[in-house]
Amino acid sequence: GVAMPAPRKSPSRRRASTASAPVDVPAATPMTTTLDPSRKYTRIRGVVYDVTDFEQKHPGGAQLLSLCVGRDATILIESHHLRPEIVQKYLKTLPRVEGQNEAFGPEEAFPKPLDSALYRKIQARVREEIVEPLKASHGRTPSGRGGCVFDAAVVVAFFIGALARFWYKPDALSGCVLGLAGYWSGTGLQHTANHGGLTKSGFWNQFWGWLGNDVFIGKSSIEWRYHHMVSHHSYCNDAELDQDVYTALPLLRLDPSQELKWFHRYQAFYAPLMWPFLWLAAQTGDFQNIVVDKASPGVSYIGLKQSELALYWIGKALHFGLLLGVPAYLHGFSTAIGPFLMYGAFGSFVLCWFFIVSHNLDALTPANLSAKTKQDWGAWQIETSASWGNAFWSFFSGGLNLQIEHHLFPGCAHNLYPKMVPIIKDECAKAGVTYTAFEGYTGLLPITMTMFKYLHNMGRPTSSPKRTARRAASKKTSRKSTAVK
Repeated sequence: GVAMPAPRKSPSRRRASTASAPVDVPAATPMTTTLDPSRKYTRIRGVVYDVTDFEQKHPGGAQLLSLCVGRDATILIESHHLRPEIVQKYLKTLPRVEGQNEAFGPEEAFPKPLDSALYRKIQARVREEIVEPLKASHGRTPSGRGGCVFDAAVVVAFFIGALARFWYKPDALSGCVLGLAGYWSGTGLQHTANHGGLTKSGFWNQFWGWLGNDVFIGKSSIEWRYHHMVSHHSYCNDAELDQDVYTALPLLRLDPSQELKWFHRYQAFYAPLMWPFLWLAAQTGDFQNIVVDKASPGVSYIGLKQSELALYWIGKALHFGLLLGVPAYLHGFSTAIGPFLMYGAFGSFVLCWFFIVSHNLDALTPANLSAKTKQDWGAWQIETSASWGNAFWSFFSGGLNLQIEHHLFPGCAHNLYPKMVPIIKDECAKAGVTYTAFEGYTGLLPITMTMFKYLHNMGRPTSSPKRTARRAASKKTSRKSTAVK
């Protein structure tokens, strides 16, 4: 039968967004009143659509549309498309299903992207000031996708070179270099590709996302898409809806609303010791979530396809074959296994480091957000994220250092993010929204220190929402060089 999600609990501190949608819900011509177990459905702004026949025609690729199957996809759809009018154009062609709204659970209670006046203003300026000029001068797509050929080529070339060196002489040094190449593949290749922004082609985005994730770093792109895109990007830093927050428990306490354990007092010290184990955790987690449960905590893989399962197994075989099998064949297993584990540990450490600093600061805690921000998806994404570094670091992190820009436009090419910074800063200043940034070549250092202070604070019983809010408010006045209000 058709699998439908269980109703999702909406935090009591938040009510449904009441702002009017800037675009009308289209009236599709075809209409049915029943759900066919053999077909695929999604819900967008209270309307149930049959996407079965459209799946293979989706410009972004079937693998992205499959994330929407069986769930309310309003946030996912609106946040990943730079041009809402194109979404409306396609929705008008899809069959609607009347009277089946309840099958998808309660209406989405989290603020929706296109209900945010701030987000719409930024979106319009990005189209007019960045994407349209690039379309005229460089032939870039008006969707903001593609144009990362050079970036991707450098990442792939570096990984192949590091792998060749690893095959020639597997040791601690070559293992660390290969781990660094794996990190860069995870940020500069697979991340943008799996979001649908690396190339203009949905097929090639899927290929590069699979190669960079499943093959190069051994992490399933299936699990990553559901965890990262369906959960984290839609509900950034929400302790009940963002997997990055609630799956960190019990080892890490990342939100003041979560239960405090005695060992959290030391989490600022032991957290970095956990980072090298990300690769190992991914191997067991991928199998449990994809093969056994077909779900990760809080997110069901309703749209999972057999072809994706096949690619999962092929990716694992190639990953272990290329990174462990070949050097073991050439030099012996005992010689290869140590450097192979070094590869996994070092790459995991850098990847965790670059990810954890982006959302885990006192100023970014939802408990510290104003009531107005909690009702505005754009403001929420901005005030729960932090950017650091500059265009140099954007190249070497696949745009992940510019986390605010990425969270507002996850489906765009990452080399557009540096161009977005002044636009977003300007609109934040006009709207009175805090833009948290640690800029310059050394920006990673102060944001890392601030992150460790946050982990320290979250390990103390004094880190109640009210006290944390007062502490954050007192520090905002001294952070004028890193925040635009």
